[in-house]
Amino acid sequence: MNDPRPEPAPRLLIVSYHFPPAETVGARRPAALAAFAARQGWDVRVLTAVGANQGTVPVPVPEEQLIRVAPSPRLPRPGRSGGGTATGGGGGAASRSRLRRIRTGADRLLVKVGMELLLPDPQLNWIRPPVRDFDRAAAGWCPDVILASGPPFSGFLVAATLARRFRAPWVADYRDLWSVGNDHWVRTALRRAVDKRLERRVLRTVAACVTVSEPLADTIHRTFGVRTHVVMNGIDRRPVPAESAATPVGVDASAATLTLAHTGYIYPGRRDPGPLVDAIALLGADAARVHVIFAGADHGITRAAAERAGVADSVTLLGPVSPEKSWRIQADADALVLLMWNDPRDAGTMTGKIFDYLQARRPVLLLGYENGVAARLLRERGAGVVANDPVAIASQLREWLTVKERTGRVPAVPAAAMDGLFREDQLGRYLDILREAADAGGPARRLVR
Repeated sequence: MNDPRPEPAPRLLIVSYHFPPAETVGARRPAALAAFAARQGWDVRVLTAVGANQGTVPVPVPEEQLIRVAPSPRLPRPGRSGGGTATGGGGGAASRSRLRRIRTGADRLLVKVGMELLLPDPQLNWIRPPVRDFDRAAAGWCPDVILASGPPFSGFLVAATLARRFRAPWVADYRDLWSVGNDHWVRTALRRAVDKRLERRVLRTVAACVTVSEPLADTIHRTFGVRTHVVMNGIDRRPVPAESAATPVGVDASAATLTLAHTGYIYPGRRDPGPLVDAIALLGADAARVHVIFAGADHGITRAAAERAGVADSVTLLGPVSPEKSWRIQADADALVLLMWNDPRDAGTMTGKIFDYLQARRPVLLLGYENGVAARLLRERGAGVVANDPVAIASQLREWLTVKERTGRVPAVPAAAMDGLFREDQLGRYLDILREAADAGGPARRLVR
């Protein structure tokens, strides 16, 4: 006789240092998964370091389903030094003070030292508190499967420890790589070797790994012998702002007819605005008709490049802005700039920013590795161009200038470019992976040694 009682909802614990209301990009993937799983009937809890008052982004699940445990002891964090005040025209040099330069240098040194010496990352002070406090905070709730999202990879150690405690399988979600194939962070060969050994040890108990692109999945599988799946990031649905007739923020309408925008962090030595500003300089008299807005921390890199190229009048630096303002800037621009690393080692990086840009439906100018997955996506979707040589970039800028002069607007990217790329298009596959891990109930079979 069949039992008429319904199957209990699978219990999913998401371990993520970043989570709303924090505005960091690292919070978006775990937040989307938590919301999607809850809508599909899963019993979800989220273990995070972010406090309820540490941001303004809406929390996607009820607060009672969140277990917020602060890091302890507190470690120093470098301050933002990208220049929060809008600057443009010739005022860039005047606003750069000696104190700001000293602070920027000190922050960069602190980040470098922290990435080199703190194991596995500067968030190591979050490993012990959630492990120690989880049972009390969860009030008897225990998971069927645990998902840890990194970086930071301290969360992997938290998940592995809790998985042993509850005899539950855990899955490692790599938004970026840790010890191999990841050169965004400057580390010595010795430190990378230590990281690799620790990563291999942590992954001995993992049921499966998930990452955002095939090249990254191949790297994890070849290095650690763990079954690795691909679940891309996706476009987060949100209301599309109506086209604004106003001049984009920071732009002098009399000085520019083509507006480009870059939103997000600029990594020193990896995301270089230099070729773009050099291309503007190549436009000669037309340089005054091109303006680029940079919104986000950049360590003074953009200002220095613009001044060196003699096109400071063509650049506006807004510093860090809210997600809402970032979205408004994207929607109002004629075209969007995506800075990535022009190196084969970045072939597998599929930045979440590309999905924001796609929803804005403005054509994208990508400076980065031409054979990478991000470049391929833009070309296949007809959503932008890839160029790294200032001459080629200048040619594209002239083309957009001509189109805007003739029609008044650079054409929008077709809506069909977004087909199949929304977040929910990806997350159904994620729940299948988690359900399979929960049903198997143990570590994945080692594929290679």
